[in-house]
Amino acid sequence: MAVIEIVYLICFFLGLGFAIVSGLLSGVFGGHDADAGHPDASGPDGHSGAAHFSPWSPVVFAMFVATFGGTGIILRKLGFSPLIQIPSAVGSGFLISALTFYLFWKIITTTQATSQPHLDDVIGSEAEVTTTIPYNGIGEISYTAKQQRFTGPARSTDNKEIPARAVVRIVKIVSNTFFVERTA
Repeated sequence: MAVIEIVYLICFFLGLGFAIVSGLLSGVFGGHDADAGHPDASGPDGHSGAAHFSPWSPVVFAMFVATFGGTGIILRKLGFSPLIQIPSAVGSGFLISALTFYLFWKIITTTQATSQPHLDDVIGSEAEVTTTIPYNGIGEISYTAKQQRFTGPARSTDNKEIPARAVVRIVKIVSNTFFVERTA
């Protein structure tokens, strides 16, 4: 058995073994850097729930090593020279590891969910003034988004006073302050 064939076999079984063990013990080895997100419970912040999956994760690396070894073994058994085996095995390794990265990234971002509304979901919505918005000052509104009730600081767009219990429409949000206008 040639040295290159031994290298291919070691890479194949080492990579495959690590990928299987990682899959079975998911999370024990880490490396995924998956963050389902913990949004701020105070209201929509536009940054809630970012998912991350590194292309340098151990699973992606293991798939590269296993694919390199497996492709190398196959090409060697088919009689190709090492000048074709090695570049083809490296290329296959990159291709399969890229597909693995994309698959895991897609699963993580697709299954990620949050009950927090995004800023775009709130603009144009009606709200109720819970604390009077004084002339050229800040009060508080209460609004419903994604079937949950939220409150937040609010200003009138025309800087006029808006009494408590008045119905308003959210026009824009700047620095976590809702700018509202009366609906009637």
